Amino acid sequence: MKKTFRPTFHFGTLLLALAFLAAHISAQAVPALPYERTFLSPVADVERVVRNLRPSSSGRLPTVDGFVQASDLPIDHFERGYYECTFQVVATPSGGATIRATAKITAWYNDPTPGRSGYHVLVSNGHIENDFLDQIQDALGPNSVPKPAGSPAATPAAKPSSPSSPPVSSGGLRPQTRLDPAASDLGESSSNKSGVAGDFSSAPRAPAEAAAPPPPSGPDLETLKLQRAAVEKRGQELSADIKNFEDILHNQVRPADLATVKKAGTHIFSKPAEGATVLFSADVEDEFQVLELEGAWVHVQISGSSRGWIRRAQLDLPAEFKDSGAESADPAPAAATLFNISKDETTTFGGKWPPLASKKVRVIWIEPALPAATSTAREKLTFARALFEKTYRELKSSSAAVDGVVIVFDSADGGQIAATISSLQQLADGAIAETVFWKQCSLDPPESFQSSAKP
Repeated sequence: MKKTFRPTFHFGTLLLALAFLAAHISAQAVPALPYERTFLSPVADVERVVRNLRPSSSGRLPTVDGFVQASDLPIDHFERGYYECTFQVVATPSGGATIRATAKITAWYNDPTPGRSGYHVLVSNGHIENDFLDQIQDALGPNSVPKPAGSPAATPAAKPSSPSSPPVSSGGLRPQTRLDPAASDLGESSSNKSGVAGDFSSAPRAPAEAAAPPPPSGPDLETLKLQRAAVEKRGQELSADIKNFEDILHNQVRPADLATVKKAGTHIFSKPAEGATVLFSADVEDEFQVLELEGAWVHVQISGSSRGWIRRAQLDLPAEFKDSGAESADPAPAAATLFNISKDETTTFGGKWPPLASKKVRVIWIEPALPAATSTAREKLTFARALFEKTYRELKSSSAAVDGVVIVFDSADGGQIAATISSLQQLADGAIAETVFWKQCSLDPPESFQSSAKP
């Protein structure tokens, strides 16, 4: 899934920028209230259900509204909500178990004053905790909770919660998981197996039939009817929540000024210069809002007031920026009229330059477009760079096994430039500047390219 580094695009992820933004996190120490429920099932069965539930006990919230208690900050200014629910199982004297669920919710507060923005810890309203407790109760079965005093049979409405827990809706957050406390070996007793359920996902379904269903008469039949009604109600709540989330996603307008990172590990720099401080490394398909272009660099917005620079060659730019100052992949028009390619071949390098000595290279001979014509060092280097990049793309697409490329200017004022495949790759990827690339090449004789070879 793409992550969009733009404060107004709420459903992207910003995990890569957390290290850089850690100094701005204003987490508040707010005590989390536990929500608990007591079950008659054996402790081993309860712990098994909780174990199966833990993989889905944390994740992102599409919105914090409806999951947290009211605070002194506007709820609509919070975004990128994340929840983590923990469970504590305590054995009861009667052989059952009490489960205490505690949810920690964090979210980014987007303050109108950027310097005050940061992550906050919010107080859960019990929605998440009670939803997980409901799933555990569904997995353990209708006979897993104590029956109300004076009632012959327990119903879904009798699911107890902590006396201190506020009443909350049980719908909304339903991680898709399999709550199956079935025995880990074949020797487990059938009494343990009969009190557990199978696949509990977010989709509504009728309760599974037991291996030995009770006769449909008296209070047992009434209990089954109430259970079915509760399941259907839960399904309606979930369907409404899913529709609301889909509407929110549908109404999100994707910005047209986002650039996409091409390769994992792409550096974001503090300044548009080689050797500048690396703020952090982006992942493939991360997206950043484009602020401006400056030569081979792109100024991007990270989050809030945070800014950074990325090499242009490492981004897929939006349409409105693609033709803005883009460098041509072919030789510059002025230089292209001065030279022609006379021939090229793949052979063993005959020079003494150590990086390519006795290695296989692609050799390209260049001649003046007009007899006895002369050219400046700048014109030769301009033509050579474009030809190097074009040849590297051809070699890459054909998977030709060569160690370097050599361009020979076959004229009285010519010369020879040799470059390794490694240097060509760095130049094509934008990992090095042009001046650094020429320093990595063999310029023979150097004076033929003196005016531009110097930094």
